[in-house]
Amino acid sequence: MVNTNKLRGRIMEQGLTIGSLASMIGISPSTLGRKIKNQADMTLGEVEAIRSILKIPPERVMEYFFVGEAR
Repeated sequence: MVNTNKLRGRIMEQGLTIGSLASMIGISPSTLGRKIKNQADMTLGEVEAIRSILKIPPERVMEYFFVGEAR
């Protein structure tokens, strides 16, 4: 489950929008919006692309993308 507020904050910190980030990873803004709101699943490839673009350190991925997931 995506930490919606944390991820949106990071997008803004990097000077991006949902639309610009979506374009960078090759999906539509509405699709990315649904994924960020946990209304659709993100692929691991999308998680890695977003992590890289937003400069999220690998050790902090769980804080953004896997909140509340069973371990």
